[in-house]
Amino acid sequence: RPAPGGGTRLLAYATPAAGPLAPDRLREALRERLPDYLVPAAVIPVDHWPLTANGKLDRNALPEPEAAATPGGRAPATPQEEIVAHLFAEILGREQVGADDDFFALGGHSLLATRLASRIRAALDVSLSVRDVFEAATVAALARRVQHAGRAPEPLRPRPLSLIHISER
Repeated sequence: RPAPGGGTRLLAYATPAAGPLAPDRLREALRERLPDYLVPAAVIPVDHWPLTANGKLDRNALPEPEAAATPGGRAPATPQEEIVAHLFAEILGREQVGADDDFFALGGHSLLATRLASRIRAALDVSLSVRDVFEAATVAALARRVQHAGRAPEPLRPRPLSLIHISER
């Protein structure tokens, strides 16, 4: 499905075998067994599979994931958390993001994680990698990484070409 901020995102649809389905627990179990890029951004429970007149899965009739609401979440408490939360919200196309909200649970994926890491490096002048976004996926955890990160390295700049002198021995 289309992702907020562009690109696509992987969604999982599941029907419970018995009892209620716990989407968050299922995502965590998948995260333990799959590489990050194969973990769905959301698990959406469905009571039944919608079918076309020909008996095939009607993908267009599958429900969209509900936007995770954050009004009950903890507000960012530090300047770093505020900046990281603002960048999360901007990249994910959301009004606001709480300090304990998970980037990937809100619809983020590897391409958006790359964009987020780049924007944080630029905004806060810190050395931060995409791996940091995967390992510390909440606003608060990523803000802690920012606090302990070193300064960003100087960007590469073109230099004038100079003649190379080769001496014979």
